[in-house]
Amino acid sequence: MSLATLETAILEEAKIVAKNPKLRRKDMLEWSTGVDAMKKPALGETVLYLPTMKIYVCIEKKRDLRR
Repeated sequence: MSLATLETAILEEAKIVAKNPKLRRKDMLEWSTGVDAMKKPALGETVLYLPTMKIYVCIEKKRDLRR
């Protein structure tokens, strides 16, 4: 699996978790397999957990449409 294929799969699951079908690849600020490896999210950022892929993704809070 290439990196581009992996990022596409991460993006597709992030769209579902964030309930935002318009989420773009450039909206993903950071992703990691472990929450400890990620930087602490800055003000205005949130971390999503993608349960199928077991990956954490950092996006801007305004892109997260869960309520």
